Amino acid sequence: MKKLLSIFILMLILTVTSCQTQVVSLKKPLKGNSFELYQKYTIQTQDAQIIKMKVLRVDETKVYGKDKKGETVELEKTNIRQVKKLDIFASVAIAVVAIAAVIFVPI
Repeated sequence: MKKLLSIFILMLILTVTSCQTQVVSLKKPLKGNSFELYQKYTIQTQDAQIIKMKVLRVDETKVYGKDKKGETVELEKTNIRQVKKLDIFASVAIAVVAIAAVIFVPI
């Protein structure tokens, strides 16, 4: 039983930490409606800098937001390489399905 519990906890942690939706990438270019206001995103710039911020405003050339420290961040849209959004609901749903499969599917 302890082994099953430890496997379950490990799966839950991996699922929650890995479920991020890619909003912008090389295959999905940045569009006008790519960002939802007041949502938290992980943004990678062209120079491989990673910025975690809450998007407050988007205009034609820049994305404005605040980072965890409360500092204002301005990013040029042309400087954005990749954008990921944390999707906690999907993470929880995947974890519940995995638990149900372990419980109800006979081995």
